[in-house]
Amino acid sequence: MASSRRTDWLTVLLVAAMYGLMIGNFVWYEVSPMPWFVHVAIGVVGIHCSFTTWHEAVHKNVSGTDWFCDLIGFLGIFPYMAPFYIEKWFHLQHHTSLNQPDDPNKIYTDGPFWQIGVRYFKILSFARKRMANDPRTRQQKTLDSLPPLVILGLYAAAWYWGVLFDLLLLWFVPLVISKVFMDWYINYLPHVGLPANRFRGTRIIDLAWFTPLVLSHNYHAIHHLWPDIPWHRYAAVFRDKRAYLEEHGVPIESRLVGFGPVRAAVVAD
Repeated sequence: MASSRRTDWLTVLLVAAMYGLMIGNFVWYEVSPMPWFVHVAIGVVGIHCSFTTWHEAVHKNVSGTDWFCDLIGFLGIFPYMAPFYIEKWFHLQHHTSLNQPDDPNKIYTDGPFWQIGVRYFKILSFARKRMANDPRTRQQKTLDSLPPLVILGLYAAAWYWGVLFDLLLLWFVPLVISKVFMDWYINYLPHVGLPANRFRGTRIIDLAWFTPLVLSHNYHAIHHLWPDIPWHRYAAVFRDKRAYLEEHGVPIESRLVGFGPVRAAVVAD
């Protein structure tokens, strides 16, 4: 399925919605605060949009113009507090080595999900080894260094103006919560227990009520088979291609727990 390479305005609107929620949440908290957990929840909803936006930019599904894709990627990943080009490189490595021993995603699936917090510490060591020969250009390295400096500047300014606690409550705490949630439905749930196989290596969770909560990533196998399909079309493509997916052994579930192992058979494209 070839990408139209037109501007995907739904993804652009998702970026705008993310920043609207985050900035609006700060203003609301300062002007007329609600209970703290309400503001944390709003922050979680906002940052929850982050992965989808920068992920679409990684696969150039936002626009036919590379610089605009990268711009959306930088805007999308900024609340995530991560460098775009590094994340882009590791994500594409995940696609090329799906469920293999060198798949970066193995950090998330190599054990029960309740231990994910412990495995987070492996990410830095893993990244140092894999980035020994840094694939980024000099320009990309420079651009990746800017967001951390801006973030440090924002936290320093918040400390100076006496609103550091507000920034931690409205940004850092929601980031931690949404990060765990996103790792569950994007990195863990679609791949845990599955073989290194193009078709059998990513499962689909066909639950209609779950779809809007995870921005359609419950149809993650659609993305791995056709990376140029935008996130908001996953469900429609699943319905259209279900017979093809079943024929090729794509795991299709209607539950969120209790998955059995899938045989690692080699299936022709």
